[in-house]
Amino acid sequence: MLPIKLQASIPQHAYHAELVKNNEGKIAEQKGITLYQLMESAGLAAFELFKQQWPQAKTVLVVCGRGNNAGDGFVFARLAKAAGLTVYLHALASFDDYQGDAALASEKYLKIAGEFSSLDNIAKEKIDVVIDAILGTGIKGALKPNYRELIEFVNVLNKPVLSIDLPSGLNANTGQVSDACIKAKLSVCFIALKQGMLTGEAKNYCGDIYIAGLGIADEFANQVPSNILINHRSNLPQLTKRLAAGHKGNSGFVLALAGNKGMPGAARLCTEAALRSGAGLLALACHVENKSIVVSNRPEIMLVDIDNNEKSEQQKIAKANVIVIGPGLGTDNWAQRHFDFALAQQKRLIVDADGLNLLAKKPRFNENWVLTPHPGEAARLLGVSVAEVENDRFAAVQAIALKYGGIVVLKGAGTLICDGKRVAINFSGNPGMASGGMGDVLSGILAALSLQLDDLFYATCQGVDIHSQAADIAAKEGEKGLLASDLFPYIRQLVNL
Repeated sequence: MLPIKLQASIPQHAYHAELVKNNEGKIAEQKGITLYQLMESAGLAAFELFKQQWPQAKTVLVVCGRGNNAGDGFVFARLAKAAGLTVYLHALASFDDYQGDAALASEKYLKIAGEFSSLDNIAKEKIDVVIDAILGTGIKGALKPNYRELIEFVNVLNKPVLSIDLPSGLNANTGQVSDACIKAKLSVCFIALKQGMLTGEAKNYCGDIYIAGLGIADEFANQVPSNILINHRSNLPQLTKRLAAGHKGNSGFVLALAGNKGMPGAARLCTEAALRSGAGLLALACHVENKSIVVSNRPEIMLVDIDNNEKSEQQKIAKANVIVIGPGLGTDNWAQRHFDFALAQQKRLIVDADGLNLLAKKPRFNENWVLTPHPGEAARLLGVSVAEVENDRFAAVQAIALKYGGIVVLKGAGTLICDGKRVAINFSGNPGMASGGMGDVLSGILAALSLQLDDLFYATCQGVDIHSQAADIAAKEGEKGLLASDLFPYIRQLVNL
């Protein structure tokens, strides 16, 4: 069966590579399928995808490592040769070095091809497509020199690459890229999606991802549990519709503590996002110099002052169901006073930006908040480097959740959402979101949605999905120049689906 593009059939879970390796044989055996038959099916799936994507291709270079990923490459090369294509197959091992199923696959290839190819004897200018079967999920630690040289050779060719299972040099579990990594146009993943393909630097290397179930995907998903979820609308509970006789009080009251001196935009983006996401009421405590700017053309925003001890003012503040603290907050005395006030209220909190920086200075644990760090803020929360966070985003987001409690949203390509037990990988979003104010908008969305779903984890997942899907719609006019405020009309549409 032809592999299915990931966007066309989004699975509920992704998996650690070892979970797949340790269970694929058991599931296949239940269906009377041998591991070699799985290898044949993998090579065939890759070949069918190749034919669909490059029907005019005449010459293909297949590059193979030493393990079972090479076996998939041998099957592909044999099928391509039998179909009349010119096939160059370069392997990093001699025929005698292969073991088990990979040895059988190489033997079958050599029966029709006669020999492996040397890179010195390849007509590079005639190559149409490269098939990457060097490492797959087999990378452990730093690359050996001959592997690195072969990967660099392929990248320098500047030809479209189809990676078998995942690009060689990419860690299937963390998304970390080694000192060299194949830049694929397409990656065909077998049986189950590997978690590292969807976050961090992996986004720069995998290209379009396809999944081939090899006849056992459904059984695998049913029998092998995973705590790695794919965050997409199709996998999330629906938002509740408003009651016909409902009033603004039913939709919740958001209090935002944001917008220190010189930062009115952050406060405005956060507050309007909360209103556009369905909050019934919203009050903002911002720096006095920002008040007129923030409410200009947005009269729905109420203004409050936490330092005003009048009974009516304090009663208004006390009615808030959720507090956003951080957008444009700063770290001065004004900021610290507002941060301390937020913590003292014993209400649900959405903590972003400088709220996270203040938290990092004096860590505390709270099960009833959502923390939304980017990698730099995550590094400060953990007391590590940004590189350490990005080297294993899954470990980082879980460490923050275990240290601070609540729900943690580790932003970036392939945003991760974690409650300490589960991790959801956000599926949508685009590079246009790398612009100022996007995080402020997200914090407002999360505040509003935390009032619309009982489960805070799923409310957060829903908010991250809506935020990134709105950005995807807005980016249809171009990723460059995308502004955070461009998301507002699409946020409103998405929360009403």
